[in-house]
Amino acid sequence: MLRGMYRPNLKSGRSLISLFILSVILYLIASNNFVEIRTANYDEKLAAVNLMQTYLDTLQSEIIARGIEIDPINDPFQSGLIGQRLSSITTDRGLLSEKQASINPNIAAIFVEELSRAKEGEKIAVGITGSNPAVNLALYAAMTVLKLDPQIIVSLSSASYGANREELTWLDMEAILRTKGLLNFGSKYASLGGSEDRGVGLSDFGIQSLREAMSRNAVPLLLGASLNENVDLRMAAYQDMLGDSNRYRMFVNIGGGLANVGSEPNARLIPEGLNTKLAERNFEQEGVMMKMAKMNVPVLHIRRILRWANRYDLSLSLETKPIPGEGSVFKTTIHNVTIASICLAILILAIIAVIVFDRHDRRFMANIVDPDDEL
Repeated sequence: MLRGMYRPNLKSGRSLISLFILSVILYLIASNNFVEIRTANYDEKLAAVNLMQTYLDTLQSEIIARGIEIDPINDPFQSGLIGQRLSSITTDRGLLSEKQASINPNIAAIFVEELSRAKEGEKIAVGITGSNPAVNLALYAAMTVLKLDPQIIVSLSSASYGANREELTWLDMEAILRTKGLLNFGSKYASLGGSEDRGVGLSDFGIQSLREAMSRNAVPLLLGASLNENVDLRMAAYQDMLGDSNRYRMFVNIGGGLANVGSEPNARLIPEGLNTKLAERNFEQEGVMMKMAKMNVPVLHIRRILRWANRYDLSLSLETKPIPGEGSVFKTTIHNVTIASICLAILILAIIAVIVFDRHDRRFMANIVDPDDEL
């Protein structure tokens, strides 16, 4: 009786080894091929970046024209937005690194990302200080590009290295940009800022300098007898600026102005970014943020711009100027799905080919007669 017999050989083993090597090669190809995808609102982000750069260039030119001294060490980009360490309108110590990091027009794209929830024409309430003018510029550029309707109150004094020159406060910077046709909005009210939001601790000359800045820019002063009264005055002002609208779409707080955050511990404890459940928390001292939250207004809190720069991979180099459009706020990197699909298809075809040829070999070997079986 004839009996077919399959004699094992090295061919199947070589096939498996070849498949293994091919799999590794295809995996390396797929895992090392990436593609960049533009994030949402890319065009608006780039427009805001370009507008902020225009703000920076305009202010720099004006500051130089006025003969205002620019510190070449503390302000390596010669922006003119890094103020003095101390002045009569300086309220507390500020981080120089924060001010330097903010001289980056790409920060405007971060604000577009955060403010894009609001629709064109919607009113947002804004509380800023003079402590970091470049961050204010980034916010203003984003609001302009998104065509929002901001109602702004500024705490005019400043921490170290901010807008703390008596002759060049934040209100004066706004006025320069409006005169050049780059802004169609600005601060509607101002407070003295500092302790209790009443300028406590500033000299008489410093307070007078702040009052003169408000006067020459025609911005009314909000000044109550206490911090609580200043908070109430702000809320009344925001309500008046709201007009016929039902409520603000958002409240944006930049920095740690006491009238906005309520207290210094609050400024540190409140999560940075968009807060939608702030009203559920209890605070010993409430500021505008908490009162807005109780009116169902989402609160965007931005205090430490260095954290945001790190989050979105923005350049912090003080030696080279930032490149517009740089950072993960503009683009995200993902694996190339097309390349991965091609690699998978090749591997599947290779496996099928090995299976087909292996079956063919088995059938061929099954028809071979073992000579020993014929005896």
